[in-house]
Amino acid sequence: MLGPHYSTLEVALHDFAMAKELGLIASLHQGGGPARTPDGWRKLEAAGLLGEHINIVHGHALSDLQLQRFCELGMSFSAAAENEMTQGHGHPLTGRLRALGRAPSLGVDLESVLSGDMLTQARVALGMQRSLDNVAYRETYGVIPQTSTITTREALSWVTVEGARMLQQAHRIGSLAAGKQADLVLIRATDLNMQPVHDAVSSVVMQTSLANIDSVMVAGRWKNATASCSMWTWPPSWPPCGPPARRSPRRWDYKNNSNKSNV
Repeated sequence: MLGPHYSTLEVALHDFAMAKELGLIASLHQGGGPARTPDGWRKLEAAGLLGEHINIVHGHALSDLQLQRFCELGMSFSAAAENEMTQGHGHPLTGRLRALGRAPSLGVDLESVLSGDMLTQARVALGMQRSLDNVAYRETYGVIPQTSTITTREALSWVTVEGARMLQQAHRIGSLAAGKQADLVLIRATDLNMQPVHDAVSSVVMQTSLANIDSVMVAGRWKNATASCSMWTWPPSWPPCGPPARRSPRRWDYKNNSNKSNV
């Protein structure tokens, strides 16, 4: 929905009330120019319409006091670092949220002109916040910092765990755990651009592109047929048994404890 930054107060009150009544997660953009309803957030809070179901995208126009208050209310935040860097919104909220003990989920905002994959968003958001932190350190101490302020594991959480938390689905998706939905992305670590793999998480965040994605599973079901045959035969073979065009995708027949060709 539009929210107070892009709509009148009347429209904002109606939309927020409807989202609360229907039990919906409401996501809206905040920033990108002067607010149409400058005091809209104050009136929405006074009406009791803010809470964990409200997600703010961008949020650069929020003051430190507003951001702290919204964190106290349990509201979530989504950064779109590549878009924000390109369109002039300002720096992502990543560092400000981390200072308050919170973390953003990540989004794209504008797939028509930007990359649409989450790994790129994680890499851009990580690099931008590291740069801001490095500049602040050099201005304070006059030297380059000895290490980075944010790990690649934390950046990966922005596009996994934090996305699930924003959707209030962390109990079901966002990480691999017993009882959760089986969502998997298989990455070919043997591809040239992935070598050498010293740290799996760092390789995922810093090197992986869509071209390295081998297979995708959603809710326990494979959604494509490009898995390498080492994943579909038993015992597994290594290295993978040939280029994608020559692979023979297979599915596992658990009932008969055998694999069957799909082609």
